[in-house]
Amino acid sequence: MSAKPRSVAIKPAWKLRLGAALGLMSAPTWVAAQVALSLTLPSAKALLYEDVPATVLIQNNSGQMLEIDAPPARIATRSVAGGPGPRSFFWLEVERADGRVIPRRDQAPLLPSVKIMPGEARTFGLDVARLFAISRDGLYKIRAGVQINGERFASPERMLEIVNGFELKRLTAGIPAEPGAARTYILAYYQKEKFEDIYLRIEAADSPSSGHGRTMAEHSRTIYGVFNLGRVVRVRSPELKVDEAGNVHVLFQTVGSAFVHAAFTPFGVPLFSKTYLGRQGKASLTLQPNGQIAVLDGIEMTPKSEEQSPPARRTQPMK
Repeated sequence: MSAKPRSVAIKPAWKLRLGAALGLMSAPTWVAAQVALSLTLPSAKALLYEDVPATVLIQNNSGQMLEIDAPPARIATRSVAGGPGPRSFFWLEVERADGRVIPRRDQAPLLPSVKIMPGEARTFGLDVARLFAISRDGLYKIRAGVQINGERFASPERMLEIVNGFELKRLTAGIPAEPGAARTYILAYYQKEKFEDIYLRIEAADSPSSGHGRTMAEHSRTIYGVFNLGRVVRVRSPELKVDEAGNVHVLFQTVGSAFVHAAFTPFGVPLFSKTYLGRQGKASLTLQPNGQIAVLDGIEMTPKSEEQSPPARRTQPMK
Protein backbone atom coordinates (compact mmCIF):
# COMPACT_ATOMS: atom_id res chain seq x y z
CA MET A 1 0.00 0.00 0.00
CA SER A 2 1.56 3.23 -1.11
CA ALA A 3 1.70 6.21 1.26
CA LYS A 4 -0.19 9.31 0.34
CA PRO A 5 2.03 12.14 -0.68
CA ARG A 6 1.99 15.03 1.82
CA SER A 7 0.85 18.38 0.58
CA VAL A 8 3.19 21.31 1.23
CA ALA A 9 1.72 24.78 1.40
CA ILE A 10 3.87 27.20 -0.57
CA LYS A 11 3.48 30.85 0.38
CA PRO A 12 3.38 33.35 -2.43
CA ALA A 13 6.63 35.20 -2.99
CA TRP A 14 5.08 38.53 -2.13
CA LYS A 15 4.16 37.24 1.34
CA LEU A 16 7.75 36.14 1.95
CA ARG A 17 9.06 39.54 0.94
CA LEU A 18 6.50 41.28 3.13
CA GLY A 19 7.43 39.15 6.12
CA ALA A 20 11.11 39.91 5.66
CA ALA A 21 10.41 43.61 5.40
CA LEU A 22 8.30 43.59 8.56
CA GLY A 23 11.08 41.75 10.36
CA LEU A 24 13.60 44.38 9.37
CA MET A 25 11.28 47.18 10.43
CA SER A 26 10.90 45.69 13.90
CA ALA A 27 14.67 45.32 14.41
CA PRO A 28 16.29 48.17 16.38
CA THR A 29 18.78 49.00 13.65
CA TRP A 30 19.68 52.28 12.03
CA VAL A 31 20.42 52.66 8.34
CA ALA A 32 22.61 55.22 6.68
CA ALA A 33 19.65 57.22 5.39
CA GLN A 34 18.53 57.93 8.96
CA VAL A 35 21.64 59.90 9.92
CA ALA A 36 23.33 62.12 7.34
CA LEU A 37 26.59 63.93 8.08
CA SER A 38 28.74 66.42 6.24
CA LEU A 39 32.04 68.10 7.10
CA THR A 40 33.27 71.28 5.42
CA LEU A 41 36.53 73.23 5.66
CA PRO A 42 37.09 76.88 4.68
CA SER A 43 40.05 75.87 2.52
CA ALA A 44 41.84 72.72 1.41
CA LYS A 45 45.12 74.25 2.65
CA ALA A 46 46.31 75.64 5.98
CA LEU A 47 49.58 76.73 7.51
CA LEU A 48 51.12 74.58 10.21
CA TYR A 49 49.48 75.47 13.57
CA GLU A 50 46.93 77.74 11.90
CA ASP A 51 43.34 77.40 13.09
CA VAL A 52 41.38 74.96 10.93
CA PRO A 53 37.69 75.62 11.63
CA ALA A 54 35.53 72.73 10.49
CA THR A 55 31.74 72.77 10.24
CA VAL A 56 29.93 69.51 10.94
CA LEU A 57 26.27 69.09 9.97
CA ILE A 58 24.23 66.26 11.51
CA GLN A 59 20.86 65.59 9.89
CA ASN A 60 18.49 63.40 11.91
CA ASN A 61 16.21 61.75 9.35
CA SER A 62 14.86 59.14 11.78
CA GLY A 63 11.81 59.03 13.98
CA GLN A 64 13.98 59.11 17.09
CA MET A 65 15.66 61.91 18.99
CA LEU A 66 19.45 62.17 19.18
CA GLU A 67 20.66 63.45 22.54
CA ILE A 68 24.33 64.45 22.78
CA ASP A 69 25.55 64.57 26.36
CA ALA A 70 28.80 66.17 27.55
CA PRO A 71 30.62 64.92 29.47
CA PRO A 72 31.34 62.14 28.68
CA ALA A 73 30.69 63.04 25.02
CA ARG A 74 28.12 60.33 24.43
CA ILE A 75 24.99 60.37 22.33
CA ALA A 76 21.89 58.67 23.70
CA THR A 77 18.86 58.10 21.49
CA ARG A 78 15.25 57.99 22.59
CA SER A 79 12.15 57.34 20.56
CA VAL A 80 9.61 60.14 20.37
CA ALA A 81 7.15 57.99 22.31
CA GLY A 82 9.68 57.63 25.11
CA GLY A 83 11.72 54.75 26.43
CA PRO A 84 15.45 54.09 26.20
CA GLY A 85 17.12 53.93 22.83
CA PRO A 86 20.47 52.58 21.64
CA ARG A 87 23.66 54.11 23.06
CA SER A 88 25.96 55.91 20.65
CA PHE A 89 28.56 58.71 20.41
CA PHE A 90 30.02 61.39 18.14
CA TRP A 91 33.53 60.98 16.74
CA LEU A 92 36.07 62.91 14.70
CA GLU A 93 39.10 61.31 13.04
CA VAL A 94 42.25 62.78 11.51
CA GLU A 95 44.78 60.64 9.65
CA ARG A 96 47.83 61.30 7.55
CA ALA A 97 47.60 60.28 3.91
CA ASP A 98 49.61 57.15 4.76
CA GLY A 99 46.96 56.08 7.30
CA ARG A 100 48.76 57.07 10.50
CA VAL A 101 46.18 58.19 13.07
CA ILE A 102 46.71 61.64 14.63
CA PRO A 103 46.02 61.62 18.40
CA ARG A 104 43.78 64.07 20.22
CA ARG A 105 45.43 66.80 22.30
CA ASP A 106 43.06 65.98 25.17
CA GLN A 107 39.95 63.92 25.86
CA ALA A 108 37.53 66.79 26.38
CA PRO A 109 34.08 66.30 24.82
CA LEU A 110 33.98 67.22 21.15
CA LEU A 111 30.45 68.62 21.26
CA PRO A 112 28.30 70.27 23.92
CA SER A 113 25.08 68.75 25.22
CA VAL A 114 22.43 69.01 22.52
CA LYS A 115 19.25 67.29 21.39
CA ILE A 116 18.54 66.78 17.70
CA MET A 117 14.86 66.26 17.02
CA PRO A 118 13.54 64.01 14.23
CA GLY A 119 13.90 65.76 10.90
CA GLU A 120 16.18 68.43 12.38
CA ALA A 121 19.64 69.40 11.12
CA ARG A 122 22.22 70.95 13.46
CA THR A 123 25.62 72.40 12.68
CA PHE A 124 28.64 72.43 15.00
CA GLY A 125 31.97 74.23 14.76
CA LEU A 126 35.21 72.41 15.62
CA ASP A 127 38.80 73.63 15.38
CA VAL A 128 40.73 70.66 14.02
CA ALA A 129 44.13 72.20 14.78
CA ARG A 130 43.17 72.78 18.41
CA LEU A 131 41.78 69.26 18.87
CA PHE A 132 44.44 67.15 17.15
CA ALA A 133 48.24 67.13 17.47
CA ILE A 134 49.06 68.04 13.87
CA SER A 135 52.76 68.89 14.09
CA ARG A 136 54.02 68.22 10.56
CA ASP A 137 53.24 69.39 7.07
CA GLY A 138 51.64 66.98 4.61
CA LEU A 139 48.26 65.66 3.53
CA TYR A 140 45.62 64.76 6.12
CA LYS A 141 42.24 63.01 5.89
CA ILE A 142 39.40 64.21 8.12
CA ARG A 143 36.05 62.54 8.85
CA ALA A 144 33.26 63.09 11.36
CA GLY A 145 30.49 60.73 12.35
CA VAL A 146 28.30 59.07 14.93
CA GLN A 147 28.27 55.47 16.10
CA ILE A 148 24.87 53.98 16.98
CA ASN A 149 24.50 50.37 18.17
CA GLY A 150 27.90 49.55 16.73
CA GLU A 151 27.04 51.05 13.35
CA ARG A 152 29.25 53.91 12.16
CA PHE A 153 27.74 56.75 10.15
CA ALA A 154 30.47 58.91 8.61
CA SER A 155 30.69 62.11 6.63
CA PRO A 156 32.47 62.16 3.28
CA GLU A 157 36.23 62.33 3.72
CA ARG A 158 37.91 65.72 3.39
CA MET A 159 41.56 66.24 2.46
CA LEU A 160 43.61 68.99 4.12
CA GLU A 161 47.11 70.02 3.06
CA ILE A 162 49.25 71.43 5.88
CA VAL A 163 52.12 73.63 4.68
CA ASN A 164 54.96 75.58 6.29
CA GLY A 165 54.66 78.72 4.18
CA PHE A 166 57.62 80.85 3.14
CA GLU A 167 59.40 82.63 5.94
CA LEU A 168 59.98 86.36 5.45
CA LYS A 169 61.34 87.51 8.79
CA ARG A 170 61.73 86.46 12.42
CA LEU A 171 62.50 88.21 15.68
CA THR A 172 63.17 86.92 19.20
CA ALA A 173 62.46 89.21 22.15
CA GLY A 174 61.99 88.99 25.89
CA ILE A 175 58.85 89.65 27.92
CA PRO A 176 59.30 92.48 30.46
CA ALA A 177 56.56 91.10 32.71
CA GLU A 178 58.18 87.63 32.79
CA PRO A 179 61.95 87.76 33.33
CA GLY A 180 63.68 84.87 31.60
CA ALA A 181 60.82 84.23 29.18
CA ALA A 182 61.03 85.08 25.49
CA ARG A 183 59.05 84.73 22.29
CA THR A 184 59.97 84.13 18.68
CA TYR A 185 57.85 86.01 16.15
CA ILE A 186 57.83 84.65 12.60
CA LEU A 187 56.38 86.31 9.51
CA ALA A 188 55.55 84.03 6.59
CA TYR A 189 53.45 84.20 3.47
CA TYR A 190 51.52 81.63 1.52
CA GLN A 191 49.22 81.67 -1.49
CA LYS A 192 45.72 80.30 -0.94
CA GLU A 193 43.45 80.17 -3.92
CA LYS A 194 44.52 83.21 -5.99
CA PHE A 195 45.94 85.50 -3.32
CA GLU A 196 49.01 85.70 -1.09
CA ASP A 197 48.37 86.22 2.62
CA ILE A 198 50.86 87.12 5.34
CA TYR A 199 50.89 85.24 8.66
CA LEU A 200 52.34 85.89 12.10
CA ARG A 201 53.32 82.95 14.30
CA ILE A 202 54.08 83.45 18.00
CA GLU A 203 55.94 80.66 19.79
CA ALA A 204 58.09 80.14 22.86
CA ALA A 205 61.68 81.10 22.12
CA ASP A 206 63.01 77.76 23.38
CA SER A 207 60.93 75.87 20.77
CA PRO A 208 62.74 74.17 17.89
CA SER A 209 63.13 76.40 14.85
CA SER A 210 60.72 75.96 11.97
CA GLY A 211 61.67 74.63 8.58
CA HIS A 212 62.52 71.28 7.08
CA GLY A 213 64.37 68.52 8.88
CA ARG A 214 62.21 68.73 12.00
CA THR A 215 62.52 66.11 14.72
CA MET A 216 60.09 64.56 17.16
CA ALA A 217 61.12 67.24 19.66
CA GLU A 218 58.79 69.55 17.77
CA HIS A 219 55.86 67.92 19.55
CA SER A 220 56.85 69.91 22.67
CA ARG A 221 56.65 73.24 20.85
CA THR A 222 54.45 75.86 22.51
CA ILE A 223 52.50 77.92 20.00
CA TYR A 224 50.62 81.03 21.09
CA GLY A 225 48.93 81.61 17.76
CA VAL A 226 49.18 81.63 13.99
CA PHE A 227 47.30 84.63 12.60
CA ASN A 228 46.34 85.48 9.04
CA LEU A 229 46.97 89.23 8.89
CA GLY A 230 45.53 89.70 5.42
CA ARG A 231 46.49 90.03 1.79
CA VAL A 232 50.09 91.09 1.20
CA VAL A 233 51.82 92.82 -1.69
CA ARG A 234 55.48 91.83 -1.59
CA VAL A 235 56.82 95.07 -3.05
CA ARG A 236 58.25 96.34 0.23
CA SER A 237 59.64 94.08 2.92
CA PRO A 238 57.38 93.80 6.01
CA GLU A 239 58.60 95.13 9.35
CA LEU A 240 58.61 93.44 12.73
CA LYS A 241 59.27 95.31 16.00
CA VAL A 242 58.60 94.88 19.73
CA ASP A 243 57.61 97.76 22.01
CA GLU A 244 58.63 98.43 25.60
CA ALA A 245 55.71 96.35 26.95
CA GLY A 246 56.77 93.30 24.92
CA ASN A 247 53.99 93.56 22.34
CA VAL A 248 54.88 92.69 18.76
CA HIS A 249 54.06 95.06 15.88
CA VAL A 250 53.83 94.16 12.18
CA LEU A 251 53.70 96.55 9.23
CA PHE A 252 53.17 95.26 5.70
CA GLN A 253 51.98 96.55 2.36
CA THR A 254 48.60 95.39 1.12
CA VAL A 255 46.45 96.06 -1.94
CA GLY A 256 45.73 99.60 -3.09
CA SER A 257 49.16 100.92 -2.01
CA ALA A 258 47.97 100.75 1.60
CA PHE A 259 49.82 99.52 4.69
CA VAL A 260 48.48 97.49 7.62
CA HIS A 261 49.79 97.95 11.17
CA ALA A 262 48.81 95.10 13.51
CA ALA A 263 49.86 94.42 17.11
CA PHE A 264 49.65 91.40 19.43
CA THR A 265 50.65 90.59 22.99
CA PRO A 266 53.32 87.91 23.60
CA PHE A 267 50.46 85.55 24.47
CA GLY A 268 48.71 85.84 21.12
CA VAL A 269 46.03 88.36 22.09
CA PRO A 270 45.32 90.76 19.19
CA LEU A 271 45.46 94.45 20.15
CA PHE A 272 44.50 96.25 16.95
CA SER A 273 44.77 96.33 13.16
CA LYS A 274 44.94 99.73 11.44
CA THR A 275 45.23 100.72 7.79
CA TYR A 276 47.49 103.53 6.57
CA LEU A 277 48.13 105.30 3.30
CA GLY A 278 51.87 105.72 2.85
CA ARG A 279 53.31 109.06 1.84
CA GLN A 280 54.94 108.64 -1.58
CA GLY A 281 54.12 104.94 -1.34
CA LYS A 282 56.23 104.44 1.79
CA ALA A 283 55.59 103.81 5.49
CA SER A 284 57.68 102.38 8.32
CA LEU A 285 57.60 101.52 12.01
CA THR A 286 59.54 103.64 14.47
CA LEU A 287 60.28 103.14 18.16
CA GLN A 288 59.46 106.35 20.01
CA PRO A 289 61.34 107.64 23.09
CA ASN A 290 58.47 106.50 25.33
CA GLY A 291 58.93 102.92 24.11
CA GLN A 292 55.81 102.81 21.96
CA ILE A 293 55.67 101.93 18.27
CA ALA A 294 54.27 104.36 15.70
CA VAL A 295 53.91 104.44 11.92
CA LEU A 296 56.23 106.93 10.23
CA ASP A 297 55.17 108.57 6.94
CA GLY A 298 51.72 107.01 7.18
CA ILE A 299 48.25 108.57 7.17
CA GLU A 300 45.73 106.51 9.11
CA MET A 301 42.75 105.63 6.93
CA THR A 302 40.57 104.07 9.63
CA PRO A 303 39.30 106.29 12.47
CA LYS A 304 40.03 104.92 15.92
CA SER A 305 36.32 104.38 16.55
CA GLU A 306 36.15 102.18 13.45
CA GLU A 307 39.38 100.21 13.73
CA GLN A 308 39.41 96.88 11.98
CA SER A 309 38.64 93.89 14.12
CA PRO A 310 41.81 91.84 14.69
CA PRO A 311 41.84 88.08 14.16
CA ALA A 312 40.14 85.98 16.81
CA ARG A 313 42.46 85.27 19.71
CA ARG A 314 43.47 81.89 21.07
CA THR A 315 42.41 81.19 24.61
CA GLN A 316 45.13 78.64 25.31
CA PRO A 317 48.53 77.96 23.71
CA MET A 318 49.07 74.78 21.73
CA LYS A 319 51.81 72.33 22.58
